[in-house]
Amino acid sequence: MPLSRVMTDDFIHATQLLRAGRFDEALGAFRLVYAGARANGNSDLMAAALGEMAWSCYRIGDPEQGLECALAARRLWQQQDNDVELARALAVAAMLYLDLGFSDQADASASQALALAIARDDAGMLAFALSARSLVLAACRQSARGARLVEQAVAIAAHQANPAGAAYYLLNLGICHAGLADEADAGAEPDRAARERATAIEVTAIAIQYAQHGGDVWTLRVALANNARLLALQGSTDAALVLLDQCADLLDQPGLLLQLLYLDTLSAVLLRAGRLQEARDSAVKAVQLADSGDQLEHQVSAAGRLAEILEALGDAPAALDQFKRYHALYVRQAASAAQRRARIEAIGLAIDVAAPGSADDDVPRRRRA
Repeated sequence: MPLSRVMTDDFIHATQLLRAGRFDEALGAFRLVYAGARANGNSDLMAAALGEMAWSCYRIGDPEQGLECALAARRLWQQQDNDVELARALAVAAMLYLDLGFSDQADASASQALALAIARDDAGMLAFALSARSLVLAACRQSARGARLVEQAVAIAAHQANPAGAAYYLLNLGICHAGLADEADAGAEPDRAARERATAIEVTAIAIQYAQHGGDVWTLRVALANNARLLALQGSTDAALVLLDQCADLLDQPGLLLQLLYLDTLSAVLLRAGRLQEARDSAVKAVQLADSGDQLEHQVSAAGRLAEILEALGDAPAALDQFKRYHALYVRQAASAAQRRARIEAIGLAIDVAAPGSADDDVPRRRRA
């Protein structure tokens, strides 16, 4: 059944919130859609709502909650024999697995999504699946293969006159070229690294233009931050700060993940620019925000950045204290990995053994700050 046939006014409203970057509101709206669909026994609408909840969680930066929704959507689309939407659920699950650090599961899910999209000859879904697979490859240090795949996704979106899709795929193409630059740096190939980084900057600049045209504020924010980081690495800190000013001037309400991305990028650029006190102020804000969210991966990153800046300032006692905190958080993060794996396995098992159509109307159950 085409997804358009399961849309309701409430579903469309929630989708509009999602596209406007109002992810927390969108998540709440899709939960209401899901609850109503479940009460009416509408499995297609339940699955569609779960899929959009998963995508909202991905953009908020809540991968556990998102994966629960994606796996539930996957199961319902399997029951409905809707391979196109099943491919979407698998692709989103792949990206969420990747965020959780489960590369094997991400690779398997992305490969299944791509195979289904190819088999069903759905161009839009093929582009989405190609992009998901490219991100997995880039994370596994196969950025050249990832770039080739996502280039196909960009071409499809351009052919379909889909600026929001093109923006997102161009963003991911930029990520692949940035990965190639990092690989060249690791191989002591500075000229190749500079070329790949320049390509990443060029591609991401086009993504910014498409995101502005398509109204995709999430992609716009990430693209601005990514290009600011890349420009700073190339020595263009003034240009990088201009992009970050544009990011700060956006009128949406970014979630925790996007706020941390901005603050971390800003502090890194200011550090490279030699504006150490300003870099420290931004890093302190990032630490405070990460602590308020109580998300270890963000706390580790923020603490490491602040320690680096304090060391550059010559404040050895404060830098040492922050490095100690960074180390303690890193140890906690490593220790929690096994617990996270157990939770993810439990989520998958609970969904796999559920009776048909009996998905919990409180999905997602957990809500992280």
